[in-house]
Amino acid sequence: SWYRKHRRTQEAFAEKAVYFHGCYVNYNNHELGKDVVTVLNAMNVGVIVAEEKCCGVPLIANGYIEKARKNARFNIDSLAAAASGNGARIVSASSSCSFALKHEYRNLLELDNSAIFDSLYYITRFIHERFQKGNVPNLRPVPIRAAYHSPCHLERMGGVMNTIEVLKKIPGLDLTILHSECCGIAGTYGFKKEYYKVAQKVGSELFKRIERAAPQIVITDCETCKWQIEMSTPYRVEHPVTVLARAIDGRKL
Repeated sequence: SWYRKHRRTQEAFAEKAVYFHGCYVNYNNHELGKDVVTVLNAMNVGVIVAEEKCCGVPLIANGYIEKARKNARFNIDSLAAAASGNGARIVSASSSCSFALKHEYRNLLELDNSAIFDSLYYITRFIHERFQKGNVPNLRPVPIRAAYHSPCHLERMGGVMNTIEVLKKIPGLDLTILHSECCGIAGTYGFKKEYYKVAQKVGSELFKRIERAAPQIVITDCETCKWQIEMSTPYRVEHPVTVLARAIDGRKL
């Protein structure tokens, strides 16, 4: 509903990106979606929001494969239609959604996602590639000490270095890159009462690493990693795009 009020502004940009915002932004963190728009607009990229359904990660994790396929087919058709008329890339700011759209649809669900496969980008890869071409917006200093945790899905996609390189561009950011291991939440696994102790044990080494780093904030690309870290440590967790957006708009983290 927020995007609908700003659609006309987005249509004015010559270059556009289709933004798969996902359930987390729609229901839990509207500000991250707005930050994505802030960052892309600062790089002269307009944002298209197409109709979408949940990417299917929770369905897949809990064995509802046919329901996941139904969602996946809808998303493939909707995203392909939105991107085709503009030659736009498709971006997601959720590492789990990105992994599902690009890899789990094709491999685990055995669906043909060729109509969107080559256009799918995790957001920091999209940003980093434009940074490398000189499309870097004016960035204000963000004088804060942060520890970066790389999520499992992003590591599997080989996208961690894109996030790190983007964060390195932010003036004043004192960044510690953690030797990350799984936070333990593993999608919906760690939310279940019967697996809680296992999830906490898996994540315990990461929590210790964060404590030793003694940051002011933790940065990660994954929403469930954020929840797990915030529950298990005293630190606030922000998305890398949010940190970049604050360097653009000058608001405090």
